[in-house]
Amino acid sequence: MLVGFSVSNYKSFKNEQKLSMVASKVARHKEHVTIKGARKLLKSALVFGANAGGKSNFVKAVHFSKNIILNGLDHVSVDKKYFRIDGEMYSKPGVFEYRMIINETEYCYGFALSYNTKEILAEWLIKINNKGEEVFIFNREVDEEGINHVDTEIEYENADENARMNIYLEDFGEGISDSLKKKTILSDIAARVNDKSRIFTDIVAVYEWFQNIVVIFPTSKYAALNDVVSDEELKRFFGSVMSFFDTGIEEIKGQEQEMDFDKVLQNVPREEAEKIKIEISNDIKNEPIMLRINQKIYVLRKGENGNIVYYKMLLNHGNQEDLFEYLDESDGTRRLFDLIPVLFLNRKKSVIFIDEIDRSLHTNLTKRFLKMFYQSLSDNSCQLIVTTHDSNLLDLELLRQDEIWFVERKDDHSSELYSLSRYKERFDKKIEKEYLIGRYGAIPVFDESFLPMEVFDEE
Repeated sequence: MLVGFSVSNYKSFKNEQKLSMVASKVARHKEHVTIKGARKLLKSALVFGANAGGKSNFVKAVHFSKNIILNGLDHVSVDKKYFRIDGEMYSKPGVFEYRMIINETEYCYGFALSYNTKEILAEWLIKINNKGEEVFIFNREVDEEGINHVDTEIEYENADENARMNIYLEDFGEGISDSLKKKTILSDIAARVNDKSRIFTDIVAVYEWFQNIVVIFPTSKYAALNDVVSDEELKRFFGSVMSFFDTGIEEIKGQEQEMDFDKVLQNVPREEAEKIKIEISNDIKNEPIMLRINQKIYVLRKGENGNIVYYKMLLNHGNQEDLFEYLDESDGTRRLFDLIPVLFLNRKKSVIFIDEIDRSLHTNLTKRFLKMFYQSLSDNSCQLIVTTHDSNLLDLELLRQDEIWFVERKDDHSSELYSLSRYKERFDKKIEKEYLIGRYGAIPVFDESFLPMEVFDEE
């Protein structure tokens, strides 16, 4: 579970800003809290703020840093990602740090990158015991002369284990290659070891924790929609949730259709498309295979006539003779299809970030979605962190004070992230009203001196 996340010098975040998932002493909504070791951690956090305040940049910071951690700097663009309002920030590092608990053990992992040289300047993984004592599993940094140094405080009883660890770390030391300067130690070691026991247990566990982070943006689409109808349990779940939310959908059905490869592969180069067709024809026997094209997933199988078919999702709105397709649905219904997997697929221990959870959704629907999420998490370590414009969600009947966060753009155009807990509000306070009148900041401020008043003059 996430204990906290901090970021500095990334987009609108100039100075270090921290989000903490550590629960305060608030007594209400105890079902929103999970005990992990000596920590009481929140299952959710909602970030509110005005347009251009920095809410989306916070989610982007998570997505950006996750990609670097797992794939390295070669797989992301660092251009113009620093705090551009201050030109000097280009030469200063961007820093990202996570604190998490995995299997009752607490870790701190972070890295610093150079926007100028496009290299990782520092990286650290720390293990924290029950007494709060910290031990560096590894610590990497570049000195003022550009020399790389890496070390560890871990000592193993077996000499072979120590040697193996040191060999891996030496690659990131003084003689580091240009390619490794753009890669994390965490991903390099996790990819090289084939056992999860003994000395690399911690490294593999932290790496897999980052793999399980889910980030959903307003434009994100659930790629496996067509696969919903081939899984009876998944199909029933989607159908029941869509009915519950009063979308007009009574049932989700599947219709077998012959695969039109020319249409599906129209944006794929011809030679590659022909190669895909041949591979599929050779691979499909008695077992279905999965094909991902243009962010869509198709589960393909052999039809009765030997042709290649897939199931297409169709929606029953009360007329079995005239079924609807996904694209016939409203923006709000399609948004639900993208969010429902959060409820269904969050059985594993993961952290889910959603930017603009309320997009195209009615307030009551968003509230009910959050309540369903809490209900599905009664015995689960999953966490949900979302951004939203919907001030109606500022309701202490729905949320704890420590689950409410704000992002505000300051005078220097940098974003500040802070918790409602700093105001020590009573549980019966009408938070929405106080927010809209500006008590907590993070609302639009209109400067009429910039308005061309002549447009309002009468003719």
